[in-house]
Amino acid sequence: MDKISPTNQNQDDAIHFRGRFWIERYDGTFLGPGRIELLEQIESGNSIAEAARQLGMGYKTAWDMLNAINNLADEPVVISIKGGKRGGGSTITDYGKKLIAFYRHIESEYQAMLISLEQRYGKINDFSAQPSPRLQLRTSARNQLSCSIQAIEKKGHRIIITLDLGAQQHIQAMVTQKSIDEMGLSIGQQVFALIKAPMISLSHDAAEALAGVVEGIDRDESGGAELLIHLKSGQSIAAIIDDASQAPSHGATVYVAFDPKQVIIATF
Repeated sequence: MDKISPTNQNQDDAIHFRGRFWIERYDGTFLGPGRIELLEQIESGNSIAEAARQLGMGYKTAWDMLNAINNLADEPVVISIKGGKRGGGSTITDYGKKLIAFYRHIESEYQAMLISLEQRYGKINDFSAQPSPRLQLRTSARNQLSCSIQAIEKKGHRIIITLDLGAQQHIQAMVTQKSIDEMGLSIGQQVFALIKAPMISLSHDAAEALAGVVEGIDRDESGGAELLIHLKSGQSIAAIIDDASQAPSHGATVYVAFDPKQVIIATF
């Protein structure tokens, strides 16, 4: 095989960071990409056998995974149901759903870390660069969503940027051409969308809002509450409401909306 020479390579020597992670507990693998995908398949209504088939793994492998998760968890994650029209099956417990949300939330932060490294050390010759002491974006915005730029549409002096959160969820941000030029924003670029929690509102319009599930309700002494909402993309978003008595119940499906003018795009 011929050796690849610099003249045959793309002149752009940009590199990309990719990675997966696992959570260990009691010296054993507790949660990882394959295990979470298996739990999500079962949560979607698939049997263990069908979930295994969808993921290209054997039934025994899937069963052993589920046993390992249950043995390391504080509460049952998957339980078997006997009887019924379909002869029983398996279901994910509320605790198991919390574990899925927990893993996906940590995964979004892990991906943000990779994006940070890629944007600071994006060239193969950057190995000699001095490490930056700032590894984390610091901001007063409660919501920091990792996303990629899907589209840039100019409307007069204002630019509408469509951001892809993953899992077919999108949001929009309104910026100026000067901001795009100064930040070097382009389609496909990984960025962060910053939104203050008080700017988030609950909506009944599923077509114009992000769907999510309430995974936390933190009531305050003034009668309000902060809602933590788990999105389909695996990320979470916080919203503040003035009347805690109007808060949706834990586990309820809600729709969150906000003005694109309130979305700030950030990069490292």
